[in-house]
Amino acid sequence: MRRDEAVRLVSRALAVIQFVSAMEDITYLPSRMYSAHHYSGIGTTSYLQTTYNLDVGTLFLRIAGLLVLAWVFWNCGPRIARMLLPEEQDAGAEKRASERPL
Repeated sequence: MRRDEAVRLVSRALAVIQFVSAMEDITYLPSRMYSAHHYSGIGTTSYLQTTYNLDVGTLFLRIAGLLVLAWVFWNCGPRIARMLLPEEQDAGAEKRASERPL
C-alpha cells in the first residue's frame, strides 16, 4: 500500500468515527430539547431553564464541530496528510543530528 493510499484510508476512518459520534449526539437532542421546553414555561428565568438552554446550545455546537471534522478528514487535504503521516527524513540527516554534542 502506497503512502497516499494509507493516509486516505486512515483519514476516511477518522471521518467515519467523527460522523458516527455526531449521529450519536443527535440521539440526545430530543430529550434535551424536551427538558429545555419543559422548564421554559415557568414564566421567570430559572436556574434549570438556563442550564438546559446552555446544554442544548453546546450540544448543537458539538454536533456541528464533529460534522466539520468529519468533512475535513473525509476530504484529506495535504495538511491532514502531513499530520497523519509526516514525510520521512533521510537516514543520514538523522544520524548527523544524533551525533551532535549537547
